[in-house]
Order: sequence, then structure tokens, then C-alpha cells
Amino acid sequence: MAQRKRGTGWIITSGILLVLAGGNMLLNGLFALHANSAIENNTKSTLLFSSNNLDTWGWIYLIIGVIIVIVGLAVFVRAQWAVVLGLLAAAVEMFMAFFWLFTPYWPDALISILLAGIVLYGLSAYGLAEDVPAA
Repeated sequence: MAQRKRGTGWIITSGILLVLAGGNMLLNGLFALHANSAIENNTKSTLLFSSNNLDTWGWIYLIIGVIIVIVGLAVFVRAQWAVVLGLLAAAVEMFMAFFWLFTPYWPDALISILLAGIVLYGLSAYGLAEDVPAA
């Protein structure tokens, strides 16, 4: 019987959370691409990158979502590039969630911070290769 590596449960949990986060971003990107015409007709404000255009944000979310899904799947086999990108994605997510703490959406921010912390712990404690020397 093959022996499991240490922290396999943490790696699986981190991979699942990354796949779910990437899938959420992918769906948000698809929604933004689809909803562009509705927003264009109902608003007079200016959006970042382009005037009254959600296409730019839709494509950004779509591309990043696909990348995070691929990273999440690669984390299952402990690919070092995926672990590093997963750590980076979780750190950025945790940092961005802090901006939502003093809004009415603070419970969602706390959940995001907690889930990003789980990914950070799982990948940093068990995802990095054991034969890599510490700096």
C-alpha cells in the first residue's frame, strides 16, 4: 500500500478552494461580458479602463479565473509552480478582503480572509518541496 505524503488533506482542501475561487471569478467574468449591454444602457458613470464598458473587466476576470482553476488542479499533484501561484493568489485575496471589513459586507470579508488563510497555511506548510533549502 502506498504511503500518503504528510499534509495531503491540507493540499486537497487548498486545491478545492482554489478551484472554487477560480470558478467563481470565471463566472463573474462571463456575467460581466454578458451584462455589458444592460449596464451600458442604464448608467452614465465611467468605469475603470473604459467608459461604460464591462468587457475589459469581464476578460480580466475570465482569464484570471481560468488561471486559478488550472493552478488549483495542479496543486493536487503538488506542482511547485502551482503552489507558488496559489500562495500568491491567496495572499492577494486576503489583502483585498481587508478593504471590505468596514462595509456592510464584512461577514463575507471575514469568510474570504478565513478561506484564504486556510489556503495559505495548507500550501506553505505542506505544498512546498521538502528538499528546497530555506532562505
